[in-house]
Amino acid sequence: MEKLNVIIAHYKKWKKDNPDTWIIYCKSLDNLEDVIRYSALSENHLGKRNNHQRRLKKNDLRVFAENLLEKKEEIKSAKTFDELLNIVETCKVNGIGELACYDTANRIGTKLNIVPVMIYLHAGARIGIEKILNRKIKEKAVTKRILPNPFHDKNLTDAEIEDILCIYKDKFDSIT
Repeated sequence: MEKLNVIIAHYKKWKKDNPDTWIIYCKSLDNLEDVIRYSALSENHLGKRNNHQRRLKKNDLRVFAENLLEKKEEIKSAKTFDELLNIVETCKVNGIGELACYDTANRIGTKLNIVPVMIYLHAGARIGIEKILNRKIKEKAVTKRILPNPFHDKNLTDAEIEDILCIYKDKFDSIT
């Protein structure tokens, strides 16, 4: 478990030095339409696209944003992250995957004060948790209780755990 403690400490220091400018930008916007648009386009205050969505086609992101804008009232009335994520997922088009949906919901949710209360698994996060637990995970989301003790830190949010699982997935091979 010592390796997990080192990874988590490294993440916390890295996160302090590298804040998520996409989240910060979306949270700073006044207009919900702008929040939805920039969340879906994955653009920050400099117009730079988030690395997670770097390979996605600009037109696919535009259509995704337009679809989300049509659901603005539903988005505004969402009460939980899961509800918000489900709305976002109904708006995706070919080329937009589960990571783009999660990131978009997370950016919008930050503005609406709706945060994940489970660890959502997609792409790298799923690989990371499967390596740590040494088994396949079929669920879309899990609680931190199924993870080893270092992840139970009350100062570690579910979104941060998702981030750690994704970023450090290649470091988890020797943990079990």
